[in-house]
Amino acid sequence: MKKNRIVKKINTHDFSPVLIRTYAYNLNKRDWGKGKFPLRLVETYEFEFIIESEGFMNLEGIRYALRPGDLCLRRPTELTMGEPPYSCYMISFALTGDTIKDSIQPYYLNEILDILPPVLSTKNPKYYELIFQKILEQYIKNEASSVILIRSLILEMIYAAYQEVKLDFLPSSAYVRLIKKAILFMENHYTDRLTLETIAQEVSLSPSHFQRIFKKTMNISPNEYLNNYRLMKAKELLLITNDSITDISFSCGFESNAYFSYVFKTHMFMSPSMYRKSHQKP
Repeated sequence: MKKNRIVKKINTHDFSPVLIRTYAYNLNKRDWGKGKFPLRLVETYEFEFIIESEGFMNLEGIRYALRPGDLCLRRPTELTMGEPPYSCYMISFALTGDTIKDSIQPYYLNEILDILPPVLSTKNPKYYELIFQKILEQYIKNEASSVILIRSLILEMIYAAYQEVKLDFLPSSAYVRLIKKAILFMENHYTDRLTLETIAQEVSLSPSHFQRIFKKTMNISPNEYLNNYRLMKAKELLLITNDSITDISFSCGFESNAYFSYVFKTHMFMSPSMYRKSHQKP
């Protein structure tokens, strides 16, 4: 059943995912007692998000127990077989529009994709569930603008998953232990008003030296990393709570609502209120 794998490298800047199909499976538990699915060849990139489960996923000969909140990633030319009972959301997508008509998508090599595991136990399941629900909703609506929102949601999911696992794959560096310690400190204290001096002190380095080795290792400054992490947390709160934007800005460590809005618009090309509105059900 396994076919020749077309392996290509892809730059992260070239990610432009196009949804092929999406569905919700067994949310009403009607098929809870169903047996194994047939073994199949994966032809596209697939994300599956588990809602409830007592089942398993077989992927490339490995059997994974599935738990609520798990995010599964399957890649082209892999062999898979599902073992219910479970309920889930699933999306199938091409990583670029150039390959949308390929019968089997290329298997891409990329620094972000390469570290995403086949099964990730997510830290904020409700956040991922809402993303899948929104993708399904836009797929059904099929408006002219739906493709834009769906693309952004798939990218957001890839980004969120990468943020959860990246600490295990830091670039090789003599300072990797200190960088990891600084990152954990920022992520554990992102709600506080952190300064470069405070973070550097935590790892017993001078601010200038810490700034230099952090940027050399991570390719961004400590402040950029902190703002990116705060934005991710803010986006989660915008989706899963009804908190005011002002409350969210302060709870995520931004010094003012105005600065939060500025940073959000710079990264997301829309205001926090527009982001929340675009993700809400009509």
